[in-house]
Amino acid sequence: MRMTEVLREGWRDVASGAGAAVVCAGVLAVLLAGVVGIRTITVADDVRAAARWVASGAATQVFTAAGRIDGRACAALADEPDVLAAGAFRKTEDGMVVSALPGASIPTYEVTGGATALFSVTGASGDAGVVVAPEVAEALGVGPGQQIATPDGPVPVAGVYAYPDDGRDPELSYAVLAPTADDGAPFDACWATVWPEDDTAVSALRRTLLSASGSADGERSTLGQLNPRSGTTFLPSEPPAPGVLESVALALGLVVGSAAVLRRRLSIASDRHVGVSAAAQALGIAVQHLAWGTVGAALALAVSVVLVRGLPPGDGLPIVAGGAVLCVLGLVGAVAGGAAAVPLIRERALHRYFRTR
Repeated sequence: MRMTEVLREGWRDVASGAGAAVVCAGVLAVLLAGVVGIRTITVADDVRAAARWVASGAATQVFTAAGRIDGRACAALADEPDVLAAGAFRKTEDGMVVSALPGASIPTYEVTGGATALFSVTGASGDAGVVVAPEVAEALGVGPGQQIATPDGPVPVAGVYAYPDDGRDPELSYAVLAPTADDGAPFDACWATVWPEDDTAVSALRRTLLSASGSADGERSTLGQLNPRSGTTFLPSEPPAPGVLESVALALGLVVGSAAVLRRRLSIASDRHVGVSAAAQALGIAVQHLAWGTVGAALALAVSVVLVRGLPPGDGLPIVAGGAVLCVLGLVGAVAGGAAAVPLIRERALHRYFRTR
């Protein structure tokens, strides 16, 4: 039987419904969607939980040593592989005096250039100016692009940084961050957001300590989380053993593929009786299963695409790619299972197939 005839016959079976392509595609899609959905939900939930962990400040480490922090070394930590942002802080003595609040001052921190990246900042556009806490912005009635009136002249506001009351150190809940040029003067603290967790990167904060300077009262340095409420380490979900989901997807494909052939054993045995070879039948079945199996796998993959909505592309695409691997294995199983089941059907059992149809 020529290849063109095999392909033509396979297409006829799919188009006419003789191979129950729609039903088989639906069954395969449902079964694979269950496996893909389990994996996608587990991984996506971990990604979302990790994002909340980082946003809460649990991944931000604070190394404090009053008057003993090297600002350049601290800012350079941002170049480490697992450091998302880093910056040095030092509190000014007098704070910012504003015209709207005579007789009072707002705590002000001079920070290195990368320090504002440690926060979620609204309106920061790279323009010169200070970044204020939400409470300061509300009290003064200012926002990004506006100015704070002070006795020394207006101070532009570049942005407002988020600092929720979620267990983190409240020191910056009412403050002004003023980016400053590194003039070589020491800072009081070095902050670094480390993700994924990396003990080496955390230990690098201690290297920002200036050995030649020290606080007047001999205050010791400390290292800890900005917000320890969520625990000291991120705990993801327990993943399935390696290869389990892949094996399940392949097995489901094999079952659906072989079942689709065995339910047609009467017609296959009849074709064999009139001279169609088992090899030609296996090839035709493989073509048919490839057609409806591709549709079923695509429908199952759509479940993964839906479940990762809202995630950044850098997080969502790898999850969908993992789901695609499971779908491909299911498709391979459907094609292989169908082709492997053809030799199990015997021509001599034609009458028995007829009686039990």
